[in-house]
Amino acid sequence: MLRLSSLIGAALMLGLSANVFAAENLKDFYPTDFYPTDFSPDELRGAYPQDWGFSQEPDPLEFEVGLRYWYSMGSSAITAFGGAYSASDISQIAEAFFRIDDNSTSSYLKGQVGYAIKIDGTYITPEFVGAQNMAGGYIGYAGVDFGMLPFGNETIGFGAFAGYQFITDNPDMGRSTFITAAGGGDSQTNMLEIHAAKIGVAMNADIGDKIDLSVEAAIIPYASLGGTYGAFYAPDFVVGADTFTQGSAGTLNGRLYGASGEALLGFNATDNLTLRAGVRGWYLTGDATMEYVARNVATPATSQSYIGNVTGLEFFRYGALAEIAGKF
Repeated sequence: MLRLSSLIGAALMLGLSANVFAAENLKDFYPTDFYPTDFSPDELRGAYPQDWGFSQEPDPLEFEVGLRYWYSMGSSAITAFGGAYSASDISQIAEAFFRIDDNSTSSYLKGQVGYAIKIDGTYITPEFVGAQNMAGGYIGYAGVDFGMLPFGNETIGFGAFAGYQFITDNPDMGRSTFITAAGGGDSQTNMLEIHAAKIGVAMNADIGDKIDLSVEAAIIPYASLGGTYGAFYAPDFVVGADTFTQGSAGTLNGRLYGASGEALLGFNATDNLTLRAGVRGWYLTGDATMEYVARNVATPATSQSYIGNVTGLEFFRYGALAEIAGKF
């Protein structure tokens, strides 16, 4: 029994001596650049992180939100059933926007929504002689774009984007009285909506620490147009005998195409606040049809439907932008 205890004690002492020897000579078995020259066994614990919490590396995501003011000038025109309609306005539009940049993939997502807070202008329709003053109306839009800027360097990036744009461009062009399906009188203002797809190229550049520049240009290969043209005034040839009324408001349906562009020059007042100014515009044209239904007062169930091609169709809006944006 005593001999067994002696053997166990000797084995423990031998193991402890071997561990100390291995620790003291560990640096001899690894490259010198793996451990410092003043290596000591206590530094084995250095593998554990000394600081806990968020990473000190830059966040690959950058966020920007802000407000814009768009001093815009717009025009629209159609010719339907031989009658010419046009409008010209100056509208002041308030807009909210956001942008998210992913620096790890050189991609971005941005969107905006705007609405006219003041509309002034004139319009021309067959119902009146000469131009008439507008009495308001509504103009609004919303859109979202996704793009990538894979070409360039740390200060400038080039790439492409694709997006969707919704536009409702309806300055008040008056309203023509018409008879409803139930036989009562009614009227409507223009209520047109445009849904557009965009494909374009973009460029972002930093000019020093304080100035930035962004430019984009896009084609609009397809846009759908639909809604009520409340300013439509039925010509005499669809009225017929006294038993027919003006019927319904005109309904527009069309397919449009066009282009858009925007350029903004910015001043970085602080790390988190940027002021920008620039220009923006879009133009749409295409083909459409106008449908008009004339109803018989004596027999409301009897109606005559007229469908005609619309010519000279265009929507144009451009103007100056001012922007304030916050980054985080």
